[in-house]
Amino acid sequence: MPPALNRSGPPALARLRQIQLLKSLAREAGWRHLAWLSGLSILSSLLDIAGLGLAVTLLLGNGSRGMIQGLPVAGSLGILVGLILLRGVIQAQVAIQRERLRSGFTDRLRQQLLHQVFEASSAQLERLGRGELLALLMADINRTALSLDQAVRMGQSLLAMGLYLTSVVLVGRATAWPLLLALLATTAAALLQRSGSWGLGRIQSRLNAALQRTVGDGLHGLKALRAATAEGWLLQRFARETAEGRWLLRERVRRRASYNAWRDTLVVAVAGLWMLFQGEALTADALTTTLVLAYRASASLSTVVQARRLCLGNLPGYEALSQRREQLIPRQGDASNQTIAEASLIGLSTARLSQLHWSSSAHASTGLRSLELSANGLVALTGPSGSGKTTLIDRFCGLLNEEDSYWQLNWADDTWRLSGLAGARQMHQLIAYAPQNAVLFEASLRDNLLLGANRHQDDIETWLQRLGLAHLLQRQGGLDAPLALAQDPFSGGEIHRLGLLRAWLRDKPIEVLDEPTAFLDAKAAEEVRSVIRERAEQRLMLISSHDPELLAQADQVITVQPSPASLPATAPARNA
Repeated sequence: MPPALNRSGPPALARLRQIQLLKSLAREAGWRHLAWLSGLSILSSLLDIAGLGLAVTLLLGNGSRGMIQGLPVAGSLGILVGLILLRGVIQAQVAIQRERLRSGFTDRLRQQLLHQVFEASSAQLERLGRGELLALLMADINRTALSLDQAVRMGQSLLAMGLYLTSVVLVGRATAWPLLLALLATTAAALLQRSGSWGLGRIQSRLNAALQRTVGDGLHGLKALRAATAEGWLLQRFARETAEGRWLLRERVRRRASYNAWRDTLVVAVAGLWMLFQGEALTADALTTTLVLAYRASASLSTVVQARRLCLGNLPGYEALSQRREQLIPRQGDASNQTIAEASLIGLSTARLSQLHWSSSAHASTGLRSLELSANGLVALTGPSGSGKTTLIDRFCGLLNEEDSYWQLNWADDTWRLSGLAGARQMHQLIAYAPQNAVLFEASLRDNLLLGANRHQDDIETWLQRLGLAHLLQRQGGLDAPLALAQDPFSGGEIHRLGLLRAWLRDKPIEVLDEPTAFLDAKAAEEVRSVIRERAEQRLMLISSHDPELLAQADQVITVQPSPASLPATAPARNA
């Protein structure tokens, strides 16, 4: 079944929404971008009109005098060919510059969106799905730029059509007025015709997100799908979504073909009736030139309508982008934000802190709303699975409920206070965090470990050898070989140790490790415990673990229990 059109109320409201979006898109592009785009469009139209003028003048020149008085037709034709070639070269440069403008605009939109995603709070990111975000970055931003480009092209074609229609009057004079009025009536009918492009464009936005979500799920969960022999399930899901995409494409082609047939019939009927009524009043030159100009005007009209449809059909991409960006706008003037000077932050990142106190005012799934770490001490969190240890660690690290968190850092006789989302971003520069499930990127092993930081290769190799990962250096390309991750190239234990190493290479004054000995055999786990013992003597250290040997070496063990509100209700026991 084809999807229902996603209409936005009465046509007047939809048209008002379209105008508002176009105005906002124009402001976002900027006057310089629009000026360049408009100038290139006008130049393209003038070149097209000039080429037609040269051809008409040559073909309809008087006798053998040719296009230029004193030159034969062959010489005039050579000049025409040269000018047309020059026009083609200029038009190619215009097309290149238009593409440069378009790609620059899309790159700017992508960078802005990624910056907003990176700066957004965890609560804001919870509203965005992976498929939606990928669709925005890969498809909807391209559609946004295309919509703006087609809006300018529509203006360009309207200008060209106006010039052609003016030429019809100048060439045909009084006899051309009926034809001109009929063509204007055809233009009005074409522009006022409802195409449904807006509704189809909204369906396209939804399909883009669905397809990106399905493909992302398939690649991310490839091993799970194979293990469960569930490839058919995902393929069926993909087939349903691509079927809607095929319906959408067919519908657009059908509507465009229907319009083209209607337009061509109407234009030919208008021209035929005009010729019939004018009869012998038309000279051969005037008739031929007028019909050529009328045909070009109708072709410009076709471009206007096509550009309008493409503009409206792709404008929902900008609508989706605008809606998601509004969800990512940070709270302005948040009183909870408390930061410190950048110079002090740099000093703290290399200092040895004596104490860190964290507290939160947010409702938590555990009863703990504060933690305190001291130097030369290892604080360990333990508790049953699902009790909220990882959630507590994420909040402590400023990765969850940042707006409601507060940190106090002590060093010597100085005290610094951080709070809110801005304070959490500064805490990220002081904490090295190794989550329980490490994430690898499709980059080199070096980039995966350093994430843009600088460390000497000897340091990396020494760590890999100590953690039993020296065999990774034997891969072709060593540290600089790219990782292809469609199929997992590493074991769970290797990925986990790489995640720990990534945190240790950051060398921050605060380290947080979530289940550091999970997924490891006895030998690897003992090596990790040894590293933790050493590093806990040099910095503040917080871990979560079920490992009894690791808990035994902790200076403080905190047992985390889920809050009563998060526990499932239990039925009362029945009497035997």
